Amino acid sequence: MKSETIDLRSPYCTMVYNRSSDSQILVRQQIVRYAQQHGNKPAARRFGCNVRTVRQWRKRFDSGGTRSLKNKSRAPHCRPHKTTQEIEEQIIAKRKRMPCYGPKRLKYFNPSLKVSEGAIYRILKEHGLLRKNRKKYQRKQDLREVKARYQALTHHQEDVKHLYDIPQYWPQMTALKLPKYEYTIRDTKSGFTIVAFSDEYSEQYSTMLTETYLRHLETFGVDVKEVTIQTDNGSEFGARKKDIKTPGFVNMIMVEHGAQHQYIPPGCSNANGDVESFHATIEREFFDLEYFGSKAEFFKKAQVFQSFYNFVRPNFSKKGKSPLQIFLEDRPGISPEVLNFPVYDLNALFRQKMELPAIKGRDQYVHKLPAFGII
Repeated sequence: MKSETIDLRSPYCTMVYNRSSDSQILVRQQIVRYAQQHGNKPAARRFGCNVRTVRQWRKRFDSGGTRSLKNKSRAPHCRPHKTTQEIEEQIIAKRKRMPCYGPKRLKYFNPSLKVSEGAIYRILKEHGLLRKNRKKYQRKQDLREVKARYQALTHHQEDVKHLYDIPQYWPQMTALKLPKYEYTIRDTKSGFTIVAFSDEYSEQYSTMLTETYLRHLETFGVDVKEVTIQTDNGSEFGARKKDIKTPGFVNMIMVEHGAQHQYIPPGCSNANGDVESFHATIEREFFDLEYFGSKAEFFKKAQVFQSFYNFVRPNFSKKGKSPLQIFLEDRPGISPEVLNFPVYDLNALFRQKMELPAIKGRDQYVHKLPAFGII
């Protein structure tokens, strides 16, 4: 059998030498997606790895989804020199009496414990008795410097917000039969955000809104092949579908429109921090303040808030600039009308799509730019 020559500059080798588990998961996800579309051997050539590696990650992904792309533990299944149960109980008891002491201090002040600091650390970790020190990258969750290198309208975060747990909004929701869910897409670079509402929590509605948004970008000359939609691993974003060829959310983005999609690494919820930040903002500045007389009034006020947020409201984490100002600096060749997107009632939009044939065209869903939007 002819041996394969591996290029050390290949994406896969770069991933192997990158110690970040999040980066490794994203590269493996790309390998699987590429193999699903083009086959194992083309994927191996594209990413500079052995075809057996491609088969391995495809097999793991098919059986366990994105979580299965994490590195497996290499710890031995059996530890013959493991600390006895009696000593473990002593360590746990001393830790609970002095919760401020770590492994080093516990051993220093308890010389009778004939175990190493590493063993004490392991025991405390296994029983959930460690205090996690937040690192600098965790304290600075928004990663401003990284996001500043994106181009506007190329990298987006998408999520769904549950509205029935907002105390101010819930009585109005039940009395007026207002929407229960908010679907949100936010541009990472500029902060430009669109929202839509519905009574259902489903992949079908996520797919419908995202497809409408991608077509909206296309009408203004944005190359959707450069667009990435990032989501969490929820079922509303098709995470249960392992094959990219299966119709649904991921298939619509990557196959039908040629854009990119990626799930955030499991257990890394702050990776979608931008859209989560908007959810906190709209709750404080809209749902906690506004009163509605009808469902129609709700959508009118939601449209006003979205326009205000995108065209006027300064974002002090982005040097006090509004999404419009950042967009004009970053994409001067594209009309600012691209930021004017309607707030959809996804239930009504779904009924409309069932009753009428799809009509692709800019006039179908683009409103006029608000007068206060131009700065």
